[in-house]
Amino acid sequence: MPPERAILPAVEPAAPTTARQHALRDFALDFFRSFSAQITERPADGSVWIDLPPALSAHFGKPALHLAFHNAEVTSHTDLVAYGSRLYDQMMDYLDAQGGVTLLQLPRRFQGADQLLRAVQPRNVAVLGLKLAEEEQRIFALNWHITYRSDDKREELYTVVLNSDGLRIPLAEDGSDGLTLERLLQDGEPFTGEDNDAAPASAPRLPPMTHLTRLAESARKFALYHADLRCVAFESAILPRLHKVLSRLTSYYEQQIGEVYDSHDPQGEKRRVLEDDLQRKIAEEIENHRLRVQVRLFSYAILHIPVAQANLTLGDGKRSTTIQVTRNLYTGELTRPACHACGNPLLALLLDRAGHLICDDCLRQCRQCNEILCDRCGLHPCPVCADELCGECSVYCWSCGQRACPAHSSRCPVCADDVCHSCQELCAECGIRQCRSHLRMDGVTGGLICRGCAVRCPACHQDSSRLTRCSTSGQRFCNNCIVSCHSCGRAVGPAFATQDPTDGQAYCADCLSACPSCGELVSKRADVGCQICGVAGCGHCAQRCHFCARLLCASHAQACRECGRVLCPEDQTHCALGGEALCPTCNSLCASCGYSHCGGHTLQCTLCLQAYCAACVDESGECETCREFPARYREMVMPEEPIAADPRIANLMYRHHWIGHSNQRYTIYLGASAWNSQVLVVAEGATVRHVRRGVFFRRLLGEE
Repeated sequence: MPPERAILPAVEPAAPTTARQHALRDFALDFFRSFSAQITERPADGSVWIDLPPALSAHFGKPALHLAFHNAEVTSHTDLVAYGSRLYDQMMDYLDAQGGVTLLQLPRRFQGADQLLRAVQPRNVAVLGLKLAEEEQRIFALNWHITYRSDDKREELYTVVLNSDGLRIPLAEDGSDGLTLERLLQDGEPFTGEDNDAAPASAPRLPPMTHLTRLAESARKFALYHADLRCVAFESAILPRLHKVLSRLTSYYEQQIGEVYDSHDPQGEKRRVLEDDLQRKIAEEIENHRLRVQVRLFSYAILHIPVAQANLTLGDGKRSTTIQVTRNLYTGELTRPACHACGNPLLALLLDRAGHLICDDCLRQCRQCNEILCDRCGLHPCPVCADELCGECSVYCWSCGQRACPAHSSRCPVCADDVCHSCQELCAECGIRQCRSHLRMDGVTGGLICRGCAVRCPACHQDSSRLTRCSTSGQRFCNNCIVSCHSCGRAVGPAFATQDPTDGQAYCADCLSACPSCGELVSKRADVGCQICGVAGCGHCAQRCHFCARLLCASHAQACRECGRVLCPEDQTHCALGGEALCPTCNSLCASCGYSHCGGHTLQCTLCLQAYCAACVDESGECETCREFPARYREMVMPEEPIAADPRIANLMYRHHWIGHSNQRYTIYLGASAWNSQVLVVAEGATVRHVRRGVFFRRLLGEE
């Protein structure tokens, strides 16, 4: 195993030609320089002469090489270095055979003892023990050879650096000030010892193959992700080339098919052969341009880093813990213990009651015992007062699952569980605190009462603590169901009270008597009867006027002909034509004569479409106002009329000449234009009821 470095920088063949040639030249020179070859560059003609050591001379089959990097410079005495050339493949084969594994040791640049002792600052504990030691940690640089094949071929070397736990180590990009892979490889030194076929005597043993396999599987995932990202750009470059090739093929075969005459191919066989050949070539070109990716582990390097360790035992007399502080002697980086709650590195650390190391931001203190605990496993806020208490000072609530302080938790007298006061309630009657699930809602007050104070009402079947005893039956009813006699004031249950329909009040049995007219039980009071003739009656046999609420006997109570509501003689009006009784709501006054009329004696005018009494509409269907129109109309100035603001009139106002006639309720406007068009407008005050057009309005002018 050679001690020299075999990790080569990644080559980007997709760059422009000049950049690719420079990268290939640098790669070739680094290759021969890494294996101790003598390199002679001649700036005059740009040639490169390589004197090979015995190992390389045996591999390449000659003692010296004259390198050329351009096809124009190739002669019989030169060796071409290009992608895919014989010399390039020999270089890659030699790397495959010689550069599989590289062991390097990074130098010691820093001292660790003083910095380790000052790395952490204990706050509430003391250092009980200290043990210093040095060891070497390993990092693994795995190089992956990624090949992208389509209509062309691209190759790339991609390196993934992992630690012993398989976590990726972020490195800075080349050329930056941070730690880079190139710097690691340059600073690495081979292990000292005698060179022989086996590993040097002082070189450490390789990790187990199972460990290396797990690391390679983890690194392969990062390499595949990198290859996926590169495939996006490569496929974008492939598609224009594929489109160009397919366009050329399609144009060529379409031209060939078009040149086949029908006389030479009456069956169309030649065209079908050309079309099948076109589809076959299209499928071949698509397959040739399909991007295929191969990821292969090229080599790996194991770099040993010197590390100083300090194992500190911290304690406060009650509990103790051991922490480890390490310092990378190559980079000088300190690794401190992490906070148990937030995971940040600790400089000033505290030890909580559970033995966890925490920072100042994650420190919590119990309000009762004043013990220090961390955010993750320590304190529980009380759901009542929000005080934070530890698990030993708080009480677990069996109802909501939270932990409450002892002052705001108590044992339920029903289920005997410890429950916080946010899940309990006081009985509104006896004041005993218990779980809210054991309480019942009072049907009268709406409060919560316990089972001992709740009594079920026999009438409404609701639980309540507010009950009153019935003076008749002796039963207890809730205050919502018990009633007071309107006459004597005694409390009576709902089954033992009677409602008098005369006044709608409830009375007990002792305050009721039989009605002399119908025999129904009514309240004992002054005789109540018809307020017109005085005939005795009650709410069962008498009727009440809908408008004035007076009691009426059967002879003085009449129903409205339209709506059927009961009316007294003073609230009645009668149809002027048929004498039917009408209530004030259903009473309609004729707009022409002003008399009342019912719905059975109402007719509609065929011209103005308004309702009038039957006496004001003749056999032709015209109302009296329309019949008088030819003799009594007057000139109308429409802009001065109340309906001039209506948008339906605004478009007609100045286009017509207007005349009109009015009755007690409606005004009829008739407009005539120069084009012999007529408009009839019926309005009630400022409200337009109808707008009609038609030549039949000539009848209003007496022309028909």
